[in-house]
Amino acid sequence: MEYDFSKLNGREFESLAASIIEKELKNRVEIFKSGRDGGVDGRFWIGEKNEGIIQCKHYLETPYPQLISKLKTEELAKVKKLNPSRYIFVTSKKLSRLNKQEIKEFFEPYIHTEGDIWGLEDLNTFLSKKENQDIVERNYKLWITSASVLDILYNNAIKGRSKATIREIEEKSYRYVLTKNHNKGLAILEENNVIILTGEPGIGKTTLADNLAINYIAKGYEFCDIEEDISEAENLFRENEQKKILFYCDDFLGSNMYDAINNKKDSHIVKFINRIKKDKGKKFILTSRTNI
Repeated sequence: MEYDFSKLNGREFESLAASIIEKELKNRVEIFKSGRDGGVDGRFWIGEKNEGIIQCKHYLETPYPQLISKLKTEELAKVKKLNPSRYIFVTSKKLSRLNKQEIKEFFEPYIHTEGDIWGLEDLNTFLSKKENQDIVERNYKLWITSASVLDILYNNAIKGRSKATIREIEEKSYRYVLTKNHNKGLAILEENNVIILTGEPGIGKTTLADNLAINYIAKGYEFCDIEEDISEAENLFRENEQKKILFYCDDFLGSNMYDAINNKKDSHIVKFINRIKKDKGKKFILTSRTNI
């Protein structure tokens, strides 16, 4: 996955690099106030006395020859003066294997391996890992214009909410008694893939919806609790067309359900319901306070 580093300024890129190296090394990284850095954008300690240095170059669009010239004429002397035990170089520039070999040769013995040289591809690979999404979320400029990354964060929120809803349903299900409405609801879902449970508050719509949902969860359907915006469901449908999914909306549109179904034939909810009806791998359970 590719992130958008172009929105980061130099200081933000340095902070991002420090977070990445800190997590990679499992070692605290210090960063310092803005200004002349003397070749130090971040610092970590190896043991009590051995200093490690991080140098960052946010040269996303800069040609490689210009980057290497900068390193030769300015940074190499700084590194020799600092004489660190380990030197890590991070850049937003794409680097080839040969580029890394060249940079390592300049900075020997301070750069231990080519693995201590991070280019754009390395940063993208690290940030794409699930366990590093906390860094992505803290650096919102990386994903504010990236639809694919927004989808991941968006869908993670849906999954977290859905797990919580399932736990609540399971905790209440032991009191549930099967009725003819339960069997009727299952029959409707099997035939149409969609069921809308309507009526006044307190008549048991949510209880019935919850226990219909449990039936499909037991059959291997992924449970997705949708709130506020049908686009949540549309995004998940698009990305998981081959997966069995149960979409669940409790009091989704409230008093607007009647208008959405009957008066707005081109509305998102109507279009989505029609898609569900045509896909046997998807089910949609909705409750509404409105009598239709």
